[in-house]
Amino acid sequence: MNESIPHLVRVGVLRVNVGSPVDGAVTTEGVHRSIPILGGTLEGELGEGVVLPGGVDHQVLHDDGSISIDARYELELDDATPVTVHSVGVRATRGDHVYFRTGIRLTTSRDRPELSGHLFISTGYRAENTVVLELYRLT
Repeated sequence: MNESIPHLVRVGVLRVNVGSPVDGAVTTEGVHRSIPILGGTLEGELGEGVVLPGGVDHQVLHDDGSISIDARYELELDDATPVTVHSVGVRATRGDHVYFRTGIRLTTSRDRPELSGHLFISTGYRAENTVVLELYRLT
């Protein structure tokens, strides 16, 4: 195997409960809005845990219909490990298909290299008031 070629390994699913969007400034980039993060869950190889309320997904709605995503929120794993999530990406509609991808960094104050030593990629979709993110570790 060529170590320079990245691979994806599925490591879990995040279900992030979100509140109503709050529209902000209209700029040359597009319409800025914030979506409060209310809670949620993490399941899978990375561990089991909860999404803590208080995070925010800052978005920019572009004229072409695409949305830039920049979300920051906190998790607490079942073993009490605190984890900060920073997710940056895009959501776009291509015909009948919604393309939803983010790059995710996980950081923690504990010695957990399986969390903070990697870059993660997600594929996602919105289901009512929940964003579902399938997580993949980039190797």
